[in-house]
Amino acid sequence: MRNLIFITFDSLRWDTFCAADAPFLKSLGSWKKAWTQATYTFPAHMSFFVGKLPQTFDDAPAYDCVAAKTRPQGGIPQRGRPWLRLENPEAPRAADFVLRGKNLAEGFRNAGYATFCTGAVNWFNPTLPAGRYLTESFDEVAFFDGPDYASHKSARKQLAWANERIAATTKPYFLFINFGETHLRFAYEGCPWEHEKFNYGDATECKRRQRACFEFLDTQLRDFTYLHDADLILCADHGEALGEDGLWGHGFYHPSVMEVPMLLRAEGLTE
Repeated sequence: MRNLIFITFDSLRWDTFCAADAPFLKSLGSWKKAWTQATYTFPAHMSFFVGKLPQTFDDAPAYDCVAAKTRPQGGIPQRGRPWLRLENPEAPRAADFVLRGKNLAEGFRNAGYATFCTGAVNWFNPTLPAGRYLTESFDEVAFFDGPDYASHKSARKQLAWANERIAATTKPYFLFINFGETHLRFAYEGCPWEHEKFNYGDATECKRRQRACFEFLDTQLRDFTYLHDADLILCADHGEALGEDGLWGHGFYHPSVMEVPMLLRAEGLTE
């Protein structure tokens, strides 16, 4: 396996992704609407880190690796073949790459990779118990601008740190980044509304700001050249209800929370 970069855009809605002017990120491959594994950051990433990624249910290779589906010819429902999985705790089954360890970070480290993690939301704050749980298996971890959970505007610092870490290693690497700009309060460093009062009840404005945040991340990642020479997992961890059925936020089951954008790009993997 080549180097792997895994990026999550926290809380990014599927419709926000579709509406965004993000030419660089959209040029990296075929994005799909997928269903995530959980309704908020911690359990979603716990699932991702043991190889349970969002799923599409459209028979795309490597995306549908959990659900068993009935086939037109009948017979026993078949599960898709995953591209990447952990050896445990599941029963053995075919995969392109099998890692051995309690999570992806430990699995890559056991395979001789350098492992780096930088998260923006407080679930990745290594000074907090839950944050330690998510990050402790990585060789190096960076958390910026905490512990103010309302401040998720650290993309520039995260990418500068990632550049330094990758440039300094002689090993293959597994890099994980969680970006917080697309999370509620939907703001990025230097945005025009950075210091304005936030009106959470205005769905149109929330969607506009989240879209602008994703577009900002598109401009920042355009200069992150390592994306061109690595396998990629790019997705949201969950979405955000913005008034649908009278609901706001996340942490509960609703299509606006469960439907996320996802891109899986790997050498030799057909879409």
